[in-house]
Amino acid sequence: MRAILYQVQPYELHGTLYYALRYLVDGQEELREARISHDMAYATPAPGDRVEIHALLGIVDRVTKIDEG
Repeated sequence: MRAILYQVQPYELHGTLYYALRYLVDGQEELREARISHDMAYATPAPGDRVEIHALLGIVDRVTKIDEG
């Protein structure tokens, strides 16, 4: 599903980088949240990025940036 990142909070847990993400799915009005490890996202996610949220059974397992060029 396509979305816009609204908040990206990096944090470290046991030496591994994670991201707490808040995002808005296209066509929806309520922000969603996900916590993913750095290897499940592209390098340096930032608020305002257009992304594709990949999920399995409602659990986010990958976030990719959409190139708008």
